[in-house]
Amino acid sequence: MAKALFLGLPLHGHTNPSLPLVRALVERGDEVVYFSSEAFAAKIQQAGARYRPYRNAFLSDLRQLPERTNEISWLLMRTTREVLADELDAFRAERPDYIITDSVAPWGQWVAEVLDVPVVTSVTTFAFNRRVFAFGAARGARPKSARLVLSKIRHMAKAALLGRRLRREHGVKGTGIISSVFGRSDLNIVFTSRHFQPCAESFDDRFQFIGPSISPRTETVGFPWDEASQTDVIYVSLGTLFNADPTFYRNCFEAFRGQNVRVIMSIGTTITEASLGSQPANVVVQPYVAQLDVLRRASVFVSHGGMNSVSESLYLGVPLVVVPQMGEQEIVARQVEELGAGLCLAKKEVTADRLRASAQRVLDDDRFRQQAALVRQSFEAAGGAARGADAILAFTRHRAPRAAKGME
Repeated sequence: MAKALFLGLPLHGHTNPSLPLVRALVERGDEVVYFSSEAFAAKIQQAGARYRPYRNAFLSDLRQLPERTNEISWLLMRTTREVLADELDAFRAERPDYIITDSVAPWGQWVAEVLDVPVVTSVTTFAFNRRVFAFGAARGARPKSARLVLSKIRHMAKAALLGRRLRREHGVKGTGIISSVFGRSDLNIVFTSRHFQPCAESFDDRFQFIGPSISPRTETVGFPWDEASQTDVIYVSLGTLFNADPTFYRNCFEAFRGQNVRVIMSIGTTITEASLGSQPANVVVQPYVAQLDVLRRASVFVSHGGMNSVSESLYLGVPLVVVPQMGEQEIVARQVEELGAGLCLAKKEVTADRLRASAQRVLDDDRFRQQAALVRQSFEAAGGAARGADAILAFTRHRAPRAAKGME
């Protein structure tokens, strides 16, 4: 039996897909110690892993992240410095045989190099390289202003200087700036299919595309399904991080008011239902819904384009109207559109009329549902968590055994 440290990023879209993989590793006899935040402790333990909390303040509450995406390279490198300073002894004490790290948790790459153990990267978004960035840029996924570009460059420069200092302190190569945001290693477990991955032909066998890890959830949320009896159900959600947008929800009210559809809208807890004004009779507003349960009844999903949400929708064969809130989601949205499984509607172009027209087009044209079904088939054929666990065991067992530095 080997022991793995899983160094996660405490966000739903990064944690939930990893848990079936964790369970598959545990079922094969490995021990997994999963570092995250308290919000995910119960889920991690249910997957069979041992939960350990990060002590880092930034990682304990990532709700500030949507307003600071232009700072992401600096935030991640600063967090890497703090995690190495505060947690390295705890990681070493676990005596891991290998490390699994989220692709947006660069400290995992640094820890693996310091401890001299193999590292596997968990990629819950698309895999990224120059070709994928070019794919997105050609389709409009680029910074929206010169001010944002300058801010990103300034924070990348700060991150590069800090990375240089960390290399001297720890005597390792560490990660570059791009790799700190879109990490990779000699084995990368990517939670999508090659069919859905943009520019898939540009990724070699170091990238194992295992499809989305979607498992039944135990959450129960009271819901008036008798009010959702129409043939066409439109589900609306901006996810868990980017959902504080009352203007968007009001546009949805006006878009679908009086239409022969039932709209189920999840708005989170940052804003209140009352603050949105007059609610149409055919719209049900909830702070939270059991998403998979709703998607099984939905005809269209109006989504922010988070990889987890889009994967769940396509896994159930539901086409989308994607309103991306950030650059990574724009690439997801453009790939959905590229494959004919839905439409992309730029955030700045959202009006009630455009929302209504986009949703109606997806409802009326059966080709969207047919293309969503093709993506679903590719997900089902990708091998899932079992294939990912097999790849990890083969990778870690066939490497020469090495003791972590300072643990001999």
